[in-house]
Amino acid sequence: MGDTDWANVSSRVVQGLTTTLDAVKQLDTQEASVVIRLLGKTCTKMMKEGVGHQFGVAMIETSEKVAMKDSLGLDDMVKMIMGIIGKLYFSAKSDDDVELVMQLEEVVKNYPI
Repeated sequence: MGDTDWANVSSRVVQGLTTTLDAVKQLDTQEASVVIRLLGKTCTKMMKEGVGHQFGVAMIETSEKVAMKDSLGLDDMVKMIMGIIGKLYFSAKSDDDVELVMQLEEVVKNYPI
């Protein structure tokens, strides 16, 4: 891995999730799908492995599901993301991975619906 600044990368992922939830609240499903996909692509580019990468892949897959919906409530999106986060706990192999999953979970749990 070398000199990756994990604290910076994970804070960017966490910030991206917050921004995505903010966007989902305000956008129609097609626009929300694009924002979710962008977060996923950013995660997979920044993190080539581990839960950050898996989160990115899951967000890309979620964006495809969202694009097919007529409407998307924020609570629906929160449920989808919590499902993803729950699975990430099983694949977290390092302390950094666990920390990132915990941070993502905190964002979703504390997000005002």
